Amino acid sequence: MPSLFACLTRVQQCIDLNNRDHALRKCVLIINLEVKDNHEEAAVGARLALDLCQEIEAADSWEESIDDIVSGFEKQQRRKLMYSISFY
Repeated sequence: MPSLFACLTRVQQCIDLNNRDHALRKCVLIINLEVKDNHEEAAVGARLALDLCQEIEAADSWEESIDDIVSGFEKQQRRKLMYSISFY
């Protein structure tokens, strides 16, 4: 299971990971869900993020299922996700 969750921009996350010592070689899944900066959208985005995390956690192998999970989320929620896999 990926071991990092942060509410930063995708660029900030990637820069942070690239600047870390990569000695552990732990896999990290970075997902960007666009959320407008207001209370209502933040509440909706938080719920969507929770739902997405629960779906990823429920997968037998998220590495093999992530494309299908993201595709299904995008179709169901009508929101585009960007994601990448990295190591730290």
